[in-house]
Amino acid sequence: MLESTAGGGIVRNLEAWYAAQADVPGMEVHRDPDITWMLSNGAASANSGVSLRFSSANAGRRIDQILKYYAEHGRAAGFWVDHEATPADIEELLKQRGLRCRKRFPGMWYDLARLSKIAIPQGIRILQTPHHSIYLRYPHPYFGPITTAIRRHELNRLAHLAAQWPKRFFDFVALATDNRPVGACSMFLDDAVAGFYDVGVLEHERNQGIGGGMIAHALRFAREHGATQAVLLASGMGCGIYRRVGFREVCQIAYWYRALKR
Repeated sequence: MLESTAGGGIVRNLEAWYAAQADVPGMEVHRDPDITWMLSNGAASANSGVSLRFSSANAGRRIDQILKYYAEHGRAAGFWVDHEATPADIEELLKQRGLRCRKRFPGMWYDLARLSKIAIPQGIRILQTPHHSIYLRYPHPYFGPITTAIRRHELNRLAHLAAQWPKRFFDFVALATDNRPVGACSMFLDDAVAGFYDVGVLEHERNQGIGGGMIAHALRFAREHGATQAVLLASGMGCGIYRRVGFREVCQIAYWYRALKR
């Protein structure tokens, strides 16, 4: 029962996260009754849809419509397929249209009534990002050096969300003693659920407890701001860290992708 309820919470937070970005320059969000999907000038995975709830009668036609729209705008396309996606043969329909399952990501859940005691490494300060221009001088721990159009878009997106949703979107940075960013993560609050996105630690700073300390700090912050649970989709590299902090896997969500046909 928990797995089904918590898994649904992951999808709802992801859907709300997409919707919150509708006014970000360079992004376009469609909230249709049967899917929420986004067109973005940023990372390829942002050009994707979530909460697929198509009917058996029109699923193929709706997928074709969305794929055509992405292609007309020069974008690849992806779909996040959760355990409640419909119709039952949705993955076969995607496969028939040239999409492939890139990975099944662990959906992870955390009960904020029981906060874990995770120490922050000595010499590390974790705070809300004071100003995103810091990443014009230092690499962003998740996106990397801001040297491409896509990465500039992603940085502008974070700054825009911080200004637009000051009570729902929170961007954290882990600073070393020389005020150099070594870790970062974003958190979006929706209906008492804190969703974590864009979590990263610089490669040469990993395995020192920075990621776990940063997430634990953000979880305490989330509870202080009214959240009762936290959710995220974990990469293979981050899964162990989240488990040590106290997250548990409650589902898997498949990412289906088709590259842009030239």
